[in-house]
Amino acid sequence: MMQKNFKRILLAVFTFLVIISMAYSVSAIDSQKQKNVLIIHSYNEGIQWTSEQNAGIIDTLGKSNENCAIYVEYMDWKNYPSQDNLNSLYDYFQYKYAGKKLDLIITTDDAALNFALENRRYIFSGAPIVFSGVNQDKVQELENRYMNFTGVVEEINPVETIDIALKINPQIKKVYLVYDNTESGLSTGKLITEKISQMDLGLEVAPLNNLEFGNLLTMVSRLENTDMLFFATYYSDATGSIIDFNRAAREISRHSTVPMYHQYDFGLNNGAFGGNMLSGRLYGNYAAELALRILKGEKANDIPVAYTEASRKEFDYFQVKRFNIPLNKLPEDAQLINKPFSFFETYKLLVCGVISAFFVLIFFLMVLLMYIRKIRRIRRELHISNEELTQTYEELVATDNELKDQLREISEIQHNLSVSEEKYTYLALHDVLTGLPNRRSLFEDANRILRNSSGKKAALLFIDMDNFKYINDTMGHEFGDLLIKGASERLSLDLFDNSTLYRLGGDEFIIFAEETGLEGAEQLTADILYSFREKFFINSIGLHISFSIGIAIYPDHGNTIEDLIKSADIAMYKAKESGKNRYILYDASMNKDFTERMVLEKHLHTAMDNNEFELFYQPQLDLGTNKVTGLEALLRWNNPELGYVSPVKFIKVAEDTHLIIQLGEWVLIQACDFLSHLHKQGMTHMTMSVNISPLQIFQADFNNKILKILEYFEIDPRALELEITETLLIESFDIVYEKLKQLREKGIGIALDDFGKGYSSLSYLKQLPITTLKIDKCFIDNVSIGMENKTITRHIIKMGRSMGMSVIAEGVEHTEQLEYLKKYECDKMQGYLFSRPLPKGEVEKLLSGLMTSGDK
Repeated sequence: MMQKNFKRILLAVFTFLVIISMAYSVSAIDSQKQKNVLIIHSYNEGIQWTSEQNAGIIDTLGKSNENCAIYVEYMDWKNYPSQDNLNSLYDYFQYKYAGKKLDLIITTDDAALNFALENRRYIFSGAPIVFSGVNQDKVQELENRYMNFTGVVEEINPVETIDIALKINPQIKKVYLVYDNTESGLSTGKLITEKISQMDLGLEVAPLNNLEFGNLLTMVSRLENTDMLFFATYYSDATGSIIDFNRAAREISRHSTVPMYHQYDFGLNNGAFGGNMLSGRLYGNYAAELALRILKGEKANDIPVAYTEASRKEFDYFQVKRFNIPLNKLPEDAQLINKPFSFFETYKLLVCGVISAFFVLIFFLMVLLMYIRKIRRIRRELHISNEELTQTYEELVATDNELKDQLREISEIQHNLSVSEEKYTYLALHDVLTGLPNRRSLFEDANRILRNSSGKKAALLFIDMDNFKYINDTMGHEFGDLLIKGASERLSLDLFDNSTLYRLGGDEFIIFAEETGLEGAEQLTADILYSFREKFFINSIGLHISFSIGIAIYPDHGNTIEDLIKSADIAMYKAKESGKNRYILYDASMNKDFTERMVLEKHLHTAMDNNEFELFYQPQLDLGTNKVTGLEALLRWNNPELGYVSPVKFIKVAEDTHLIIQLGEWVLIQACDFLSHLHKQGMTHMTMSVNISPLQIFQADFNNKILKILEYFEIDPRALELEITETLLIESFDIVYEKLKQLREKGIGIALDDFGKGYSSLSYLKQLPITTLKIDKCFIDNVSIGMENKTITRHIIKMGRSMGMSVIAEGVEHTEQLEYLKKYECDKMQGYLFSRPLPKGEVEKLLSGLMTSGDK
């Protein structure tokens, strides 16, 4: 009796450990969720301050272990400081991010911080905010109005630079301050003026913000020795004319009669003499460190605003020499850039030694001359000394040649700097990867063209590559970049004379065609779709790509470039919904469909957490034995607000948002769990069919996940069948082939779903390890219509069986269809004639009843 009780205790302990292991394994399947981080810059990417901050942020986030998806946006506030720009940005961000859960927003400078704080509740998921490069007064004002944000204050403090200037030139009495009349420029000018006044040194501050640029250059060319020039910020003159920041600095420095001290370190090599300068990259680093603390669980309100030193003392050697400033007057901890190579300083000991040796030799020669008549040995030594002097001379000549080479190198460096300036101007208006005009170019060109259109039509084509995310995830980003570059080259070949191709970013392109109506736009679009029928070959890998294109016509669909882009984008999205590889003209009714899509996507993001999904199972009847031998798992969604949502609608949205990866894994786990339960009830002959999305199979660890799930539930791989579509086979044959082959070698069945509905190919059927052919319902429905349709269905059955496949007919609803399938020896059927899809409780009752009646 005690032995039996002991066995029962062991069995209970073992069962408990198995349950704990199952819970751990299932939870382990849910990997760390990706966190979405949005970076909003106040200015455009061509401004070096913004570029440096962006580089600092991305560099710090990239080196962390956080799984972050980083999105970068530019408000271009310097060029478009208007309410219209804010309205356009609001519409654009609402469209792009309303359905996306953001975990964090990082902003740079004032405009982006204001915009994010005012609108994050409506379009940015109420995400916490980390700012960078905002002055102290602005932060104190916002802290009284908003919560859930922190950041790094841009401490604009000219005090140390003023001290350095006074040590170099104690005669300074007046500080000429360069800044513009933008919001940030006025704020900066005010702050610097107050700081200088607080120093109580009797210095007079002369602002230069109310001068036209030409007058400003004249002014600085007349400065005296008692004047100091301090460059703070300058993007436009008093007339409102936009001036490139670095070009303005170079021109002012070139005309100035005194050194130009600078507030930012990127002023070096752009005319700045130097000073204690702010570093945009350091600000970006510090802001990203605060962001990582929030991503790891800290609350933004619990993190104090940082007043971190983000400056460095640095001077341009060329400017130091230009104004004859002794190096010993610079701070001891200052760094010099552009300092030329000095042979004497580098080989100081060697040169001193050579000179000393030279004087010793002179002295020795004098002694030799005194005793030349006494001994012949002195003559030989004099001869040797002469040879040494000759060698020294040759070394000096070699040194002279080396100095000349260095001078040529300096000239080459100056030339390269000039070339770099032209390159940066080009990059500000062009995409780095493809060389195409970028978004900024599009807005400048389109606004100019539309202003001068005189009522003429214009067409905008929004072009988006189909399935690019799949290709990028599967083949890698380097492969994706090569594909984008090749696609842009082919798109350029189809352009009309009056049309221009732009790259917005990622796989999105814009074609803007002047004086072009609907007919011309449709012809251009048709040419593009036709030209992409040929394969692309990237690194010896061939693949087909296609585009979905949306068309908007000016002025029918918008009077501004922003409205045209929005309309064409909605039409492009409609083209993707309609099956991809096509174009659609924008229509106002599409706004309703777009809104419905956004609502659907919003609820889909929370459906998994709210347990709104359920699996139904449809039995598969073996027509030879008249027994149920398998089940197909079908996903159902019941939302409290939307009710039952058709899979036709939500599966496509799940794939577009990549939620299908997590959802598909959940379906596999639930289906295998139920199959394991049925096997334990004695129904060991039962198999399970599960539909697989293309995006799932493109994941690198897809095969391993399948095998781990089967191993966990102790299911024979031969009991699982994965259903794939014809479209997946045709479009991604090279990628899919090896993965399906490996799964088949493990015993897992592969079913080709909806056969005959797409563009089937016997060559693909023969090459791929297909075990089951599923005849689409449309062929079964047509069995009773006429002889021709009967013949087609009969030949499909015969072909599948001749290739050694099991043939399953879907959607069987009438007895006449069943008799036809039996007559031509179809293996299995599923449909309403036998059973609708049922929840697992009802399926289990049905199967148990069949077992009781003899279906074992």
